[in-house]
Amino acid sequence: MKHNRFFRILAAAVILSLLMIAIPITPALGAFTFIISPSTGPTGTALSMVSGTGFLPGISGYVWFDTNGNSARDTGEPTLTATTDGTGNLSATGYLTVPTVPRGIYYVQVDVPAGTPVEISAPFVVTPTVTPSVSTANVGDIITVSGTGFAATVGVTILFDGVSKGTATTTASGTFTGFTFTVPATTEGYYTIKAQETLLPAHFDTASLTVEPEITINPTLGAVGDTIVVTGDGFDASSTVTISFDGTTVVASPTPVSTDTNGTLTSKTFTVPAASRGSHTVRAQDAGGNYATATFTVSAKITLNPTSGPSGTTVTVTGNGFGASQAITIKYNNVAVTTTPSPLTTNSAGNFTATFTVPVGDAGTYVVVANDTSANTATANFVSTTSATISQTTTDTAPGNVGMSLTIEGVGFTPETLVTVTYATDPVVLATVTSDPSGDFEATFTIPPSVGGPHVITVSDGTITMTFDFFMEQDAPPTPELVSPAVGEKADSETVFDWSTVDDVSPASDPVTYDIQVSTTESFATGTVLIDETGLADSTYTLPSEDKLESTGDDAPYYWQVRAVDAASNESGWSEPSTFTVGFSFAFTGWVVWVTIVVVALAFFFFGLWIGRRRDSGDFY
Repeated sequence: MKHNRFFRILAAAVILSLLMIAIPITPALGAFTFIISPSTGPTGTALSMVSGTGFLPGISGYVWFDTNGNSARDTGEPTLTATTDGTGNLSATGYLTVPTVPRGIYYVQVDVPAGTPVEISAPFVVTPTVTPSVSTANVGDIITVSGTGFAATVGVTILFDGVSKGTATTTASGTFTGFTFTVPATTEGYYTIKAQETLLPAHFDTASLTVEPEITINPTLGAVGDTIVVTGDGFDASSTVTISFDGTTVVASPTPVSTDTNGTLTSKTFTVPAASRGSHTVRAQDAGGNYATATFTVSAKITLNPTSGPSGTTVTVTGNGFGASQAITIKYNNVAVTTTPSPLTTNSAGNFTATFTVPVGDAGTYVVVANDTSANTATANFVSTTSATISQTTTDTAPGNVGMSLTIEGVGFTPETLVTVTYATDPVVLATVTSDPSGDFEATFTIPPSVGGPHVITVSDGTITMTFDFFMEQDAPPTPELVSPAVGEKADSETVFDWSTVDDVSPASDPVTYDIQVSTTESFATGTVLIDETGLADSTYTLPSEDKLESTGDDAPYYWQVRAVDAASNESGWSEPSTFTVGFSFAFTGWVVWVTIVVVALAFFFFGLWIGRRRDSGDFY
């Protein structure tokens, strides 16, 4: 009995001891606190543990961001190691970074000691956020927008200053990237970029973009005296704009020099004032003090006066933007020329003025180059107008003719040099003259006999050569008419031929000559032509004794034809062939006929008389 009583007392003592231990623990477990900061924000937010109390002292566990909401610490979920001190206060080193998840409520879980059920959790609300690629921009810039913390796989509308720029689609993680838009024409200032879910626009975020003034100039490299075009955006609306060059206001045009309602400055020009070589600042400022700048680089430049002329012309070269107090070399067509003054040197501002004489050369465009000893170079073009003019031009519709008088006047040829005028493919010298001390000349000449059609007239002093097209007329003269011998006439063996004289048509290429042919056949076939004379100056021709024709009868007459040829070798058609014969003949006409009749009659009379007497005498004997 004593033993049983002892064990009962011992059991009661143990139970009482356990109750004494449990009593203080129970209220502690019921008083957990856990606070995080912040409690809302976008993905990527760094969460810190503000406080945690009511935990068992001297133990460790984990604090984590419960991404999937299963209250279990899964691989990949942001986690911190936490410990408690002797009074049960919870602490953790570092921060929890909110992962990339869609918007919504998530929990930061506490498991201390580790392995037990979650003791406490704190909510965190993931909110949308939008991020532009830049915070300041100019009109026309391309802005890239990204966002996180939106709902998964939904449309997100992007707005600039309240105007939609398009829609992006989020991923399963509630993000979007790579959406771009161009800053529209607008005034300077702060603007809002807003990203809102298309179906639930209450879920949105905004970001600020500052639009600043900007100008562009064209060109950015040039010389004193060049015209610069200034264009700008992002200024105040309808504001006067002042343009300056290195702080000095310049006169710009067209006026007024002001912006439009969008703050845009459109194509204003000014002339680069005197400035040294190097970089200079162009500034445009509106009435509100907003300004933008651009850099213009002054380079070396030369100007020519005049920019064209014949050889021997005196040209003034003005240069600026070269090195200060440096020697200058002037070249024409890549050959150095003598200048006045000589030697030539820039002043302290890199400027110079000089003259040179255009060398002899063919007409054309030549490059004038100015160099200083620092390798600064500038070029300009000079057009050499070495020229020659002809008093009359000819074409196939307005041709020239043999004997035409023409005059060529030349300017800018080699001074005091023999100038030769030639004509045709195989050159015929038409005239030679000597140019005067200025290289000018005048040559008058007559077009010689030459074939109708195109020809070339050339004028040259041996260095400078120029050509002119000449078109010789191609109109044939009229066909001559045959006069004698007439058709069928019997002619002497040394026949005299005669035909009508013809005049060449206008423009006439005189003199007109004639060709004559005599043949034994009407076709004037090869081998049948007995007489073939060309270039006859007169409209008559007598056969020489060595060419006299043999006698022939009417059954085998001779045929003859004539054509005219002018000095441009234009041939008329052959005349209609005519026939004639050669040999002795007696014509019984007029009184000859009557004399012949009388003589014959008398002959018959006396013959009859004689016969009669013989008969009478016979009878007698």
